[in-house]
Amino acid sequence: RLAKDYEYLTQTSEAMIRVAMIRLMVHRLAHMTCF
Repeated sequence: RLAKDYEYLTQTSEAMIRVAMIRLMVHRLAHMTCF
């Protein structure tokens, strides 16, 4: 059970990191197209 919970939490944290990176890239692209 602990291993499964640990894997689930790891996947969740990886997903959050990916979402944050995507938001950062979109933000940078938006600024590049404005100027």
